[in-house]
Amino acid sequence: MITSTTMNNFEHTFEEYTQEYLPKRLEVFKSLIGKAFKVKDLFGKGQGEKSIIKKLGRLSDFKGVYAFIDDGEVIYVGTSEKVINRLSYHVKGYTKYQAHLAWELAKENNLYTDKKNKVPNLDKTKRMIMNMKVLFMEVTSPVERHLLEIYSCMYFDCKFNFFETHR
Repeated sequence: MITSTTMNNFEHTFEEYTQEYLPKRLEVFKSLIGKAFKVKDLFGKGQGEKSIIKKLGRLSDFKGVYAFIDDGEVIYVGTSEKVINRLSYHVKGYTKYQAHLAWELAKENNLYTDKKNKVPNLDKTKRMIMNMKVLFMEVTSPVERHLLEIYSCMYFDCKFNFFETHR
């Protein structure tokens, strides 16, 4: 039986999350699409995390949700306790966990340096990412962050999100 009571470790009831908080957060998230940053403007050559944080007028990195936008379409939504750090890994990382979107773009576009062994051409896919836009929103509640990530992925039909690694 599902009840409307607040469970341990949850700040709100299921009904509050699904009927109030997530729809409101999604509307704010959608409103940021037109104000998204060009990835290359934030993470271009010589741009480290500290300089990006300063450029954004912040004192430190922050917890939140982010999205990559390609040709006006949200293609990937993620969450992190350090959003700028996580975005840096998408752009500058090399493992499939660090640069998840780059690896998925390689599979989608058949971009490999070694097709037989499926070694992705991360240089090409990272250039693709650098030509995208990115938006992010601070969300301090871990429950809201994770729910909003999934809710947004479903809303935008993000084909590059997989949740097998979420534990």
